[in-house]
Amino acid sequence: MSEFILSDSDRQQLVELFLVEAEEVLGQFEALLLQLEKTPERHELLHEIFRAAHTLKGNASCLQFTELTGFAHVVEGTLDRLRNREIEPTPARISRLLDSVDVLRNLATRSIAGQCALTESEQSLLAALSMEEPSAEEPAAAPAAPAQEADGAAKPVLRSLRVDMDKLDRMLDLNGEITIARGRVHDLLAAGQPPEKVIDAVREVDRLSLNLQELVMSARLVPVGPSLRHFHRVVRDLASVSRKRVNLMIEGNEVEVDATVIEHLKDPITQMIRNAVDHGIETPDERVARGKPPAGTVRISASHDSGAVVIRISDDGRGLSETDIGRQARSRGIDTDRLSRQEVLGLIFQPGFSTAKRVTEISGRGVGMDVVLANVQSLRGTVNVSSQPGAGTTITMRLPLTVALIEGFAVAVGEEIYIIPVDAIVECIEMPRSGAREARGVLHLRGTPVPFVRLRDLFDLRSPLPARENAVIVQHEQRLAGIVVDELLGGRQTVMKPIGRMLRRAIGVAGSSILGNGRVALILDPQEIVRRAADRVPSTSAA
Repeated sequence: MSEFILSDSDRQQLVELFLVEAEEVLGQFEALLLQLEKTPERHELLHEIFRAAHTLKGNASCLQFTELTGFAHVVEGTLDRLRNREIEPTPARISRLLDSVDVLRNLATRSIAGQCALTESEQSLLAALSMEEPSAEEPAAAPAAPAQEADGAAKPVLRSLRVDMDKLDRMLDLNGEITIARGRVHDLLAAGQPPEKVIDAVREVDRLSLNLQELVMSARLVPVGPSLRHFHRVVRDLASVSRKRVNLMIEGNEVEVDATVIEHLKDPITQMIRNAVDHGIETPDERVARGKPPAGTVRISASHDSGAVVIRISDDGRGLSETDIGRQARSRGIDTDRLSRQEVLGLIFQPGFSTAKRVTEISGRGVGMDVVLANVQSLRGTVNVSSQPGAGTTITMRLPLTVALIEGFAVAVGEEIYIIPVDAIVECIEMPRSGAREARGVLHLRGTPVPFVRLRDLFDLRSPLPARENAVIVQHEQRLAGIVVDELLGGRQTVMKPIGRMLRRAIGVAGSSILGNGRVALILDPQEIVRRAADRVPSTSAA
């Protein structure tokens, strides 16, 4: 019998598919275990959990991931005893199986890079699981092999997305229609037809291209529910460490948002949940004494609002202490008397800002909320916090549905074109006539002092000065700033491209776009420009 040998490309495709399926299977495994912990009487859950473990073991075996296969086999043995009622699904066993999910997820990634040897803690967990085995006659996990050196760094994990086949079929149809329409334009030009006919044909190509673009963008949209499901495990583990009782409620599972947005939201949501459980939710005794149920609630809700997605993370805990925030702010030299209540609460997003009276395993070092703000702003979103003493805290994130396409407003400085996101623009005005052409300053907008910055000075452009300049007034966190440009070109839909390494540290640049003439236009970051305009003009506050 001849042995079938996979080519390198075929094996790589299988490995990428394995990673995607492993993440799905382990996510289901974890969710079912959490359900079993809450409802141990639902014995049918064990059959589904067992099937998940068996599927993972079979897939790992096909790719000859020996250590992963052996570990999954031992987990499978424990699950088999549970479903045969030889042992009970106690909280300790559920915790051990949840730890096993983490090990299996880690092993799946490490096995691809050849780093599959079990660590000391993983071997200890394996030994604890092996004690659940009914007899020594069953196959044991393969012994841990000596640590293998990976071929360089671990290979990058494939970013995948499930797309409905109907959408793919429609994309294929549209692509064919665009090819036919382009051929018609070519034939009309070759035949020397009147410009009116050529223009009509070009408009048809534009219409079909726009339909394809909208379909591709819709294919990137995914429901938030599956991506939020693993936070049940996060809340469960944090509550266990804090010795609290906390339930997680997720609302708006069907709300769709760009897959890239979901990827960037995982860390911010995790940080906010950690703070809610550690600082917000009281202990069961405290809650009962305050007339609350002993178990606290953390709620994640998602909804659509005017072309954006709004995600709220709320809790019914003790709320934020404005007194503690003010005390910490004053110790950092911040005059809270001149701040609104919303601005005082927003101080929690400053780096290193913490009102925790003690540092715990979970939080308290003032690290995290500034990262939340940075991640949300990198998606062109906003974040706000509201709180009521004794009633809880709500953090609201407002984000665009997609980060690949934006409504932009084009401006020019000399021969250079820049794009400003429309959602940040308040209005456009002519700059007052003045002999001074300072790089930064303050203009008065109906009695309100507004700091401004000239793009030609920000980017050190040497083009001739125009007779008149214009200012685009943008807003960020209730603060206004003016971006002074030579010319206003108008709105346009813009495909956002990432910037190269050379421009990653450029001031006020969020991305780039390709114009119709083939030139590159930089997409401005209004948030950064607002901050810099205000920081460079200290007289604004006094005015």
